[in-house]
Parts: sequence; structure tokens; C-alpha cells
Amino acid sequence: MTLLRDLPLSALRALAAAARTGSLTRAADELGVTPGAVGHQLRQLEDRLGVKLVRREGNGIALTRIAEAALPDIDRGFDALASGLRRLRFERRADTFTIAADPSFSSLWLAPRLDMVRAALGRLDVRIVVSIALDSMLEEGIDLAISYRKSSARDLASADLFTERVVPACAPALIRNRSDTATALDRLPLLHIDQTMGDDVYPTWANWFTAAGRQRKNIDHGPRFPLTVLAAQAAVSGMGALLASELVLRQHFRAGQLVELAREIPALTIKRRLVWPVDGPKARHAAAVAAALAAVADTDASQPSRS
Repeated sequence: MTLLRDLPLSALRALAAAARTGSLTRAADELGVTPGAVGHQLRQLEDRLGVKLVRREGNGIALTRIAEAALPDIDRGFDALASGLRRLRFERRADTFTIAADPSFSSLWLAPRLDMVRAALGRLDVRIVVSIALDSMLEEGIDLAISYRKSSARDLASADLFTERVVPACAPALIRNRSDTATALDRLPLLHIDQTMGDDVYPTWANWFTAAGRQRKNIDHGPRFPLTVLAAQAAVSGMGALLASELVLRQHFRAGQLVELAREIPALTIKRRLVWPVDGPKARHAAAVAAALAAVADTDASQPSRS
């Protein structure tokens, strides 16, 4: 009972990661700590148990016979803990329908349209969280994800929501004359959405110039922003040209705060998808909400994007 009361979970995770990777460095990368921290945890575990768990083998490490024998039970224990945590999440959110989407999309499109899908939600309260990896939906208790990414998992269903145009734009004050909208991108500073930080995976300026058959030096130079809505505000303020989804830019086009550039060049496109678990207590609601959102998107598609 004393062993269970003070269970060294972090050290056991280090042992399992070391076994999977055969390296303290790779185990540290997997756990998000330093190799020294992994080694320290393993030594503490060995001292506590009074047995040797790992040994050096070439440039890596290997488990001892005792550790190898115990590892399947340790793995099953972590699986059982994960299952228990999932159950707790689902029980705690029994009356909540959780949607994962990027912040820009949630604020500009999803939140204003939730009332239109209220019937599909029934008595469930909506909770919106930031985007997650699709393969962790079940573990995180996500009932519906709205993502640019595809999923081939058999336990997830998916449907297309809509295709978005990705277009270059800038503040009208940066345009010299009407014909300059075609050539302004050769001289304007370029604003970037940071793909390592921001919402989802927009095409880059390099993608746009390649597709347009045009060249420009220093394409990767310029300010970077963690969210598309922030980058759009920078473009409105006149900092430079932005390449972003028309969904985000539409309100600024209508208000005359931004103008689309190089409209003679076909726009790049990205497809946004709805993804939800096929099984579970809210799978039926998820399918209904997905269908309702798709219907709303179809209605939106029939409306003009600019005044």
C-alpha cells in the first residue's frame, strides 16, 4: 500500500519512454524534458525499488531482464489510467458538447452561427476549445472538431464543411492606383501567419508566388503573427500585404478596410472539415450538429462575399 500511495508516475513514464526509444535523448524529446532529467528519474526509481532497471548498450540504453518483465504491466497500468481519465472527462461533460476549432474561425464564423444549430444540440451546452490533434479527440473528450486536417482513423467520421479561398490583401492606402493591385505584391512588405504557432495550415507566400508563376526576393521576411485575426488587424493598419482565408478577411473587404490584390491570378484554396467520433454517448448529436453546420455553410456560400 505504501508503494501505491506514493506512486512515482513521472519516473515510470520515463522508464516506459526509455524502453520505447532506446535512448535517454529521444525519451527526453518525447516527454518534453532534458536527458538529464530522464536519467535522474530512472536512478531515483532504481534507488527506491532496489533493482537495476536500465543498462548502457552501445550509444543507447536497454532494459534489464527485471524491467522487461515488469514493462507490460506498467504499460497496462498507463492504459488503465488513460481510460479512467477519459471516463472522468466524459462524465464531467455529460451535459456539454465540446467543439474544437481554431480561434479565428471560432470567433468569426462558428460562434455567430451556434443559434442556427441549437435544435441539433438539444439540451447540451456548447463548449468551444482550441484546435487539437485529431487522433487525440477521444482522449480529450472532443465531440466535434473543425479542422483543415484529414483523418483516416476508423473511429472518426468526417464531412467537408466548405472550401475557402486564400487571397492576398492590403489596406487601400497602400495602393497607388487601380492597376497597382496587380503589381503591389512586388514591393509591399509581406505579413506572415506563423505556422508553428498559429491557427492551422494556411499556404505560405512562397506557395502563392510559385502558383502565380511570379518571383520575389526575401519572400520569408516580414512580421509574423500567431493568429490570423491578429495578422488581419496588422494588414488593416497598413503594415503590409497579408495572405489569408477570405473568411477572415471578408468583414474587412465589406468595410473597405482591405482590398484584394492580384485578382487576375486564381486564388489558392483550403478545405475545412468536420470530424467526430462514430461511437460514444454524443455521436448522434455530433452527426446532427455536423449536418446542421454544413447546411449553414451551404447557405453562406450562396451569399456574396463583398458589397
